[in-house]
Amino acid sequence: MNEAIAKLMIATSFVDGSSPASERELIRRIMDVLQIDEKKQQGLFQEAEDLDDLEDFVEWCQSPILKIAEKNDVGWNAISILFMALVAMADCKIVPSESRLIGAIAKELKVNIESLVLA
Repeated sequence: MNEAIAKLMIATSFVDGSSPASERELIRRIMDVLQIDEKKQQGLFQEAEDLDDLEDFVEWCQSPILKIAEKNDVGWNAISILFMALVAMADCKIVPSESRLIGAIAKELKVNIESLVLA
């Protein structure tokens, strides 16, 4: 489960074609809390860097989404989206591609993020 959340955080960082140092540092800190060791962290970042195209990116994201969804736990679903949002905000701006990814995954995990939008 922890690795699945880590992959979604990394995907959030990479979805706009860059991965700022601020986002990477936050991801590393959260992965430490999730007890993902340094070697595994490096491996996950390398997997993301090795993705060739959008199809590979979507496929890489699908596995953690399914893993989290199959646990069928509202709390884990919400935490996954929360961590993705924290990563997106780490560089003080949420770009449209990050917002769309978080929204799409929230929908898949049945996390209502619409109620978080302030009018």
